[in-house]
Amino acid sequence: MRSFVRESLKVLMFLAVVLACAAGVLKAFFVDIVRVGHSGMAPTMFVGDQVVMWRGAELQRDDIALCRHPSQPGRFVVGRVAAMPGESLRLERGTMFVAGFRSSRDGRGQVQFVDPETARTYRMNWGIEDYSSYQTHLFFDRADRAFAMRDQAAVRGLFLLSDNRGHVGEDSRAFGVVQPENCLGQLFMRLRATDTGVPEEIPHGHLDLLD
Repeated sequence: MRSFVRESLKVLMFLAVVLACAAGVLKAFFVDIVRVGHSGMAPTMFVGDQVVMWRGAELQRDDIALCRHPSQPGRFVVGRVAAMPGESLRLERGTMFVAGFRSSRDGRGQVQFVDPETARTYRMNWGIEDYSSYQTHLFFDRADRAFAMRDQAAVRGLFLLSDNRGHVGEDSRAFGVVQPENCLGQLFMRLRATDTGVPEEIPHGHLDLLD
């Protein structure tokens, strides 16, 4: 029995060393850890979340991108790629059309969201949004404010949109499009979830893939 326990511990220690080495290689060459600093991507990411970024990823529509601010050197922006270069983007009666395809929403009701940036409580509509029948993600809309966006016939870069549509100033509605070469990578997994400020109705945990 003792020999079995010793051998099991050796195997576990070996696996731990291998995993630590693999994590070190990934960190050195492929990924970075980013801490979420504002509420623009709630309810997908909340302030304090630690998320994993794949450096230099080739971004596609619906990916969450970290990019350099197009007009403020030294600043970075994060948002979901709503439209790719050359695609059209328009809003019709609150429904978004991307490249001619209609987005759809599956509303899940309302939650009370305490925004740590303002320390104010907002009543938010939340649910799942679908861009093209297979790419889905969570969204927030302020119940007291209609979603507004300028139509674009042909986007001249990547149009980044916040999942929290009521959060003003942190996406392409405010600063315009970003160029793909100015993006650092794709945020694809929540490594560690914050334990404060997340409404209990919202699924939110460690090691979640970011849809």
